[in-house]
Amino acid sequence: MYKKLLLFIGIPLFVLLLLYLFRISLLQSAADYLICEDLPSKSQIAFALSGAPSERSAKAAEIFKKGYFNKIVCTGENHPQDFSALGVDLTEAELTKLALIKLGIPDSSIELLKKGTSTLEESDAILKYCLEKKLTEIEIISSKFHSRRVRNVFKEKFSEKGIDVKILGASAIGYNELEWWKNEYGLIALNNEYVKLLYYCIK
Repeated sequence: MYKKLLLFIGIPLFVLLLLYLFRISLLQSAADYLICEDLPSKSQIAFALSGAPSERSAKAAEIFKKGYFNKIVCTGENHPQDFSALGVDLTEAELTKLALIKLGIPDSSIELLKKGTSTLEESDAILKYCLEKKLTEIEIISSKFHSRRVRNVFKEKFSEKGIDVKILGASAIGYNELEWWKNEYGLIALNNEYVKLLYYCIK
């Protein structure tokens, strides 16, 4: 009787102890799974996906200045509500372009593709663009936490059309991805991305 009681209480306590001792590794693993990016390579063009224009423009500008590509296409047709409250009517693609120009990227090296309200829609618009332009090597720039979902959406579909895709992850502004639990924005970002992964799997 006592042995059974000890096992009943002891095993859960032991599991909780292990979880506590390895909590940092487990929390980091949750981020590691989401971050699934490639090393940059020479490509014909790069696409900066909509959302987080400061983060993604910074990554795009950094790689552009290293000579990996000579054109950046900014995507997205959504109009952020925060800007509309100020009477500014810009798409996410236009916001990313403005951020790139501020970082020293020439206007002539930036193109707008004001299409797509989601990663899936943007991938369809980008695929159509690539087929029309006969592109075979491209880079996709999104946030680090988005990189696995972006890879799932882009890689196979583009590979079937003979297009090699590299996924580049932009670091977050305001929190460290590998210490996401220390910041409210990191907590929200990781939670949202797992919800989106589940949604895309179901869809």
